[in-house]
Amino acid sequence: MSDTPREERPEDQAAGAPSVPGRSRYEDYDLTVPIPPPRSKKRRTPTLVMAGVVLAITGAMALLLVVVVGLDSNLALPLIAFGIVELVGAVLVFLLHPLGRPVGIALGALGIVLGIVSAASSPANGLVSLALNGFVIYALASSGPAFKRN
Repeated sequence: MSDTPREERPEDQAAGAPSVPGRSRYEDYDLTVPIPPPRSKKRRTPTLVMAGVVLAITGAMALLLVVVVGLDSNLALPLIAFGIVELVGAVLVFLLHPLGRPVGIALGALGIVLGIVSAASSPANGLVSLALNGFVIYALASSGPAFKRN
C-alpha cells in the first residue's frame, strides 16, 4: 500500500481514475448488456402456409372426386374419410396446433405411398403427388419450433 491518499496517486490520475474516494474507475463505464427484443411465440412461415394449402387442396380434391365422379360406396367412404382428415390436418397446420405437425407428416407419408401406387398407372400424376407430399413433410419437419406450446 502507498502512504499517499488515493486522489493524489500519480498512476491513478494517469489511468483516468475518479477523484472521488471509495469509487472504482470501472464504475464510470456503461457496461449494460443489451437485451434482445422478445420473439413471437409462434411464427407462421410461408413454407408452413404452403404446406397447409397443399393439405387443404388434397383434401378438397378427394371430396370433389367423390361428388363429381360419383364413386361406389366401397371406394367413396375411404376417400371421404381421407379428404376430411386432410382438411382437418390443414386446419391444424394453419392454426399451428402442436398436433398439426405429426398429423401433417403422417398425411404426407400416406400421400407419398398413394403417389407411388398411382405412379404405376399415371407416372406424371404420381410424381406430382410425390413432390407435393415430400414438400409437406419437409416443411413440417423443418418448422418444429413454430408448433411448440407456449
